[in-house]
Parts: sequence; structure tokens; C-alpha cells
Amino acid sequence: MNGFVLPVDKPESWTSHDAVQRLRRILETREVGHAGTLDPFATGILACGVGRGTKILSYLLDLPKEYVGTLRLGRVTDSGDRTGKVLREEAVGPVDLERAREVAVEFVGRREQVPPMTSALKRNGRRLYQLARKGIEVEREPRLVAIHRFEILDREADRIRFAILCGRGTYIRTLIADFGERLGPGASVETLRRTKVGPLSTDGAVDLEGPDDRVRAACAAKRIPLAQALAHLPSLVLRPDWIRRIRNGIQPPWRAVERGTPERGCLFRLVGPEGELVAVARRREVPGPIDGPAGTEGELRLERVF
Repeated sequence: MNGFVLPVDKPESWTSHDAVQRLRRILETREVGHAGTLDPFATGILACGVGRGTKILSYLLDLPKEYVGTLRLGRVTDSGDRTGKVLREEAVGPVDLERAREVAVEFVGRREQVPPMTSALKRNGRRLYQLARKGIEVEREPRLVAIHRFEILDREADRIRFAILCGRGTYIRTLIADFGERLGPGASVETLRRTKVGPLSTDGAVDLEGPDDRVRAACAAKRIPLAQALAHLPSLVLRPDWIRRIRNGIQPPWRAVERGTPERGCLFRLVGPEGELVAVARRREVPGPIDGPAGTEGELRLERVF
């Protein structure tokens, strides 16, 4: 199995692991993984890798993610969502929608966020949510996250619909809890749907519910080749005679590249003449001759070979 990426629409009440297990059974392979866990109460896009596709999942984690959901004003829970223990609940008076939008804009940009105790982060080998279930709370280091867009769409009674575009490692539950405290009455997430991960969207995702044959056919129709799944990385086209050498572990010199100029310090795809993914590499800076050809300072360093 050469491998591919599969955008999956995770159903509500399923864990991300449940979705992976379903694919393993449908596709009859253990080589299935996912990038970016979704909580069981949340639905939407889960980027799954199959076969060699599992090797590129780490390169999908930095893609921006888009969410839509509903928050409940006046209810604060220990998990930040509707599944948690209620810590505080109060009646909500009139809330100016424009004021709510002004507060949401304050959260846009790079900011520190403390991960919730109900997250899957590890502390001394234990998941935080495992400690939380035992009533243990530990200190967590703030993490820098990026909120690109935070929109307040509309309100009905004590529910507000929102849309968020964010970067890697953002906890929507924590963001909504902080927003609720800043607005006044507190808040928790009622519903959450991830609609996009980079170019992957729910429009082109596989519905895992239903008969095996239908799901299997959808997987065949919606699989994404590895090179296409990494289209956010710039590419270098290799000379055909270097493809096998690279797959045998030989670091390529600049003359192995037929077309393309790598940007300094970034990751890029090494692809064959037909567009097939051969490797992911990085340009490493090293001292070179001052009169060397333009664009050839440094060297190519392979990170992952396919």
C-alpha cells in the first residue's frame, strides 16, 4: 500500500480513536493514524493517514483549523464544554451582540493559553485527563497559540454561535471559557464542529457511518495522494536518476534537483517528474563559496523518505 490521506467527518460521541478503528476494519490494515484529536462531543474533519500516509501526519499539524460552534452563556464547567461538571451557573441578562463581537476581536492574534486539565497532554507519562478523572490538578505551562479569526455570528437566548480560525495547539474550550469570563457571565462550549484543516473540508470528507461497502467506496473516491496532501509545502522536482538513490538513503546534492528553488530554512517536497512524493527535506544553511551559483548555499537534508 503506497499510502494516502483521507479526510474523515467524525460523528458525535465517537472518539478520534473510534474513527481510526473503523477505517482499519474497513480498509483491512493496521496502518491508519490521525492528526489533531477531536473531543468525542465534537464533530467534523479528522485528517487520517493510511499506509505511508501515516508518515506525513506530523506535517499536517501546523495547518490552520476552522471551527463553528455554539457557546452557552452563564454556565461554566470544569472541562469547558457541556460534558463537564458544572462549576457555576447563573441566569443571563441582556448581552449586547456588538459588545460580544468587540470582546471576541480582543482574542485575535498570538496569545498564551493554559491547556485544560481535560486535555490529552502528558505530564510524567500520564495524560492530563487521566489525572483529572482522579481529582488531581497539576500546574500547566502556558503555550503560545494563534487565533486568526474569532467571529460572533448570532445569539438566541443564552446561546451564541461563533466561528474560529486558529493555529496549532489551540484549545477552543479554553478560548471560549476565557471569552466568557471577559464578557462577564462565563461560558462553555455547547456544540463544536471542525469544518476545515488547511485545504481539507467537510464537503469532501468520508462519512464513516453506514454500510461497510458504502464507506469503503467513499474511501476509494476521496483518498488524497501524498504529494497533494502536502501541497502547502513548496516543491523541488528531482532528476529521475536520483529518485532511487534518495529512497536508498543517499542525501541528494543540488544537482539532483531539476526544477525549483528552495526557500531558506523551510520544509519542501522532493517530487518526481510525474509529481509523486519522494521525500520531505529541509534546506540547511552551511558556509559555501562566495562565488557559488545563486540559490545553492547550504545543503539538502532529508527528513522523511517515501
